[in-house]
Formats: sequence, structure tokens, C-alpha cells
Amino acid sequence: MISARFINPHTDFGFKYLFGREETKKFLISFLNEILKGERQITELEFMDKERVPRSYDDRTILYDILCRSDSGEEFIVEMQRKDEGNFKDRCIYYESSLIATQGERGRDWSFSLVPVYIIVLMEFNITKEEKLLRRDIGLMDMKTNELFSDKFRMIFINLNAMDKLEVECNDNFERWIYILKNMDRLKEIPYKEVSDMWADFEVVADVGSMDRDERRVYESSLNSYRVLLSAFNKTAEEGHAEGMAQGMAQGMAKGLAEGMEKGLAEGMEKGLAEGHAEGLAEGIEQGKKEELKRVAQNMKLMGLDEKAIAEITGLSTEELKAMNL
Repeated sequence: MISARFINPHTDFGFKYLFGREETKKFLISFLNEILKGERQITELEFMDKERVPRSYDDRTILYDILCRSDSGEEFIVEMQRKDEGNFKDRCIYYESSLIATQGERGRDWSFSLVPVYIIVLMEFNITKEEKLLRRDIGLMDMKTNELFSDKFRMIFINLNAMDKLEVECNDNFERWIYILKNMDRLKEIPYKEVSDMWADFEVVADVGSMDRDERRVYESSLNSYRVLLSAFNKTAEEGHAEGMAQGMAQGMAKGLAEGMEKGLAEGMEKGLAEGHAEGLAEGIEQGKKEELKRVAQNMKLMGLDEKAIAEITGLSTEELKAMNL
């Protein structure tokens, strides 16, 4: 059941509906220009085939959320990533490298001239264990001088959960876009219409009521899948936390008691509990995540999703899904 007024951009269908169609291309151009302000200016985009055919029989097919090319030749992969499903950074490097590799031309006359490739990922988690940042810009840099080595490989990660500004505190369109995309499922109306007519146009397109019957049916299916996946990961985190707490307390007590024999019972218990809790929590979350992904896949199968959709949403390979005998 759809309760929110606006389309949830965190769903696969919702994100592509809002930004990946000819009718909504101007919103994607606006968003990319805000991200690349001072670096590049895009006036037109061409959507490309989002599915890249493998170069050999054992390669994996790559399916991007949005793949497009600007009028000046740059290529863009634009993704919405809800959860870190393992090897996330490696996967992004692989996606972008694969796109660069397709630029190669046959024959001796090709001089290895490349066009810049960007991967821009909107996500709901922190990409590193370090400080939670709204935006991380990755490029090919000289590690000693920090000078740009090449502009042909760029990665931009935007953590929606790091947007902590209120509506009235957003000072430019970049911050306005991030605020809206983070809070869209809770908004009663799209703000900033007094700033630009673009926001009024976006409000019309983003309204669930603007979809026809078939679009709404597909969106409801995507929304249900998103809720199942979100619920599964939340449950995994809770189970992992509980298991980690129990294991950590047990390990911590044992270690604390042993150290307490030498350094004092109180000091040993405190230190052992802290170290054991951290280690046990990490192990518990990882074990719970694997089991819950399997249950998520089974639920999606019961919901009628095909194997390709299940693989794309959960991050499991087709081989892993076949091994589950869904």
C-alpha cells in the first residue's frame, strides 16, 4: 500500500522514474550540474543502454541504474545504493573500469584517447569507518603532492544520512536536492518552489498520482521489495547486535577475569567486556547478515520477483540463488 504522497527515490523503480527518463532528464541535468559545479557544466544528456553485454561467456552482465553521456562526451553512472552488501568499493571500481574498457577501439590507429567517466552514488550508509561525511570525491591523484593525475576516473559518493540540515538551512541547490531526496517519503509538498520553477515541475512528476496504472503497479512492487530488504537488514542488525552482545559479554567476562587476577578484578572485567563486545558484535552481524539475505531472497521469490530482480536487489549472484533452490 502506498501511503506517502511522493515517489520514494530509494526504490529501484522510483529512482529511475524520477531521473532516468527523457521526460525527467532536466532534473538529472540539474542534479549533476550541482554536483559538478565549478568542474563541468552539462547542457544535454543522452541515455545509454544500462545493460552491458559481457565480453566473454564467463563475464558478469553489468546492469546500471542510470547510464548516460553528456553533450561534451563524459559518461556517467548514477546509482542509488541502499545498503552495503559487501565489497561495495570494489564493485564501484569494477563498474567504472568496465565502462572505461568499452571505449577501446579495434585497430592500430586508436591512440588510447579516453573520455572521463564518473560514477555518482547516492547511498544510505557511510562508505568508510571514518568520520561520516556528506560527500566524498575520489580521483586519480599523486599521493605525495595531491595533484590530479588524470580526470578520466572520478567517483563521487553522497551519504544521504549525513544530511543534517533543516529545510530552511539549505543554501544552494545541491543541499536542496540532498534534503529532498533524503526526506521525500515524508514530505507533504516539495519545498523551494519560490526559488525556482524547477521545484514546482519536480513536485508534479514526483507525485504518486502522476503515474498511470501500469507504472503504479510496478512502483508498488519495487516499494514492497525495498521494504522487505530494509526490514531484513534491520532485523539482521538487531539479531547481530543481540548475538554480539551475548558473545561479547561472555568473552569479555572470561578475559576480564583472567586479567583481573593480575591487574585487579575491576580493571580486567571492564577492559575485557569492551574488547569482547566489539569483536563479538562484528562477528554476530556478519553471520546474521548471510542468513537473513537468504530469507530475503526466499521472500522475494514468494512475492513473484524473478531471479534477475532478486539478484540485483540482494547482491547475490545467480549461482548463489540457484544453490538455495528457490
